[in-house]
Amino acid sequence: MYRRSPSEMRVLILAPIGRDAALLAQTVESLGVKSTIVPEANALIQELPQGVGVSLVTDEAISTRHIHELTSWLSKEPPWSDPPFIILTPSGQTMQYSQRRAQEFSTLGNFTLIERPVRPETIESVVRAGLRGRMKQYEIRSRQAALLQANADLEQFAYSASHDLKEPLRNIRVFSGLLQKEYGKVLDQRGAGFLEMVGTAALRMDTLLADLLAYTQASSIPDERPEAVPARHALDAALANLVAAIQETNAEISAADLPRVSMRESHLQQLFQNLVGNALKYRRECDPPRISVTSTRSGQYWLFCIEDNGIGIAAEFRETIFGLFQRLHTSGQYSGTGMGLAICKRIVERYRGRIWVESEPGQGSKFLFTIPA
Repeated sequence: MYRRSPSEMRVLILAPIGRDAALLAQTVESLGVKSTIVPEANALIQELPQGVGVSLVTDEAISTRHIHELTSWLSKEPPWSDPPFIILTPSGQTMQYSQRRAQEFSTLGNFTLIERPVRPETIESVVRAGLRGRMKQYEIRSRQAALLQANADLEQFAYSASHDLKEPLRNIRVFSGLLQKEYGKVLDQRGAGFLEMVGTAALRMDTLLADLLAYTQASSIPDERPEAVPARHALDAALANLVAAIQETNAEISAADLPRVSMRESHLQQLFQNLVGNALKYRRECDPPRISVTSTRSGQYWLFCIEDNGIGIAAEFRETIFGLFQRLHTSGQYSGTGMGLAICKRIVERYRGRIWVESEPGQGSKFLFTIPA
């Protein structure tokens, strides 16, 4: 059940003329809702941060300046928060006055205009509707908080697991190596095969933990916008790490002029390394890999494209390949953990971009991603 305090569901009443405030409070409290009467607009603005369900305000009690101050306060509210304002307007006003005031109040967002005189049951109805909507907002807040905590716990678990498992895994690799060195000659063929399987499994687990750690690190990229870096530098660093695979496959890699982008160079390098590395890995046997890296400006984004002449991807797998541990081939066919594209997706999304693939089986692939310019 989501949590809310009594102050978060109270009705603030600003109606300084005559007995308006007392009558409105009496009507509101008949619903079993707490009300707080404020004497003037500045007091309303001071009370709002303490919690509010609905604000019930008479038109003449709030000036254009106060509306601007309310709008400024609303702009600092979290995305889930959109507190309702019920404005009681005077009767007999000119159309020009009503239109002007409606335009001014529109900056409050969630507002309702009701012309006086107004019946108590009408007040009850609009207050009840406003509070119901506000309760939904608090529910969204609670669920967002729970989701953020669950994600934080999951990321912490993955981070801890990837670290804590490395030491026993290192021991497995070290002692299996010593076993091979010291007693390898004593083992028969079956025993040597078992020992080799232990070493292969330990190596695969080590790679998997490294990828899991990279994924959790990508999940915790800060939101602030970093300084722009040359994309070419990140690509060159990625190609340097892939030099052995490039030479082994006789790959041809071309890159047009690349822009500066607001992204940490290590993250952009990781993107290029995973995407170009995949192009090298999933090549056709009959042709050496031909890979091009290009970029174009698309509105408020830079669009990068890594195109290859590899084996391609069937349409039904274009979305699933970006999931965690998603592999279309066995380890015997192609090595890997199924984490590379998930890491790419997480990095791109943390920078407010998106990533996708255009491909057909046997026709190569185009991996595209956007980064805000």
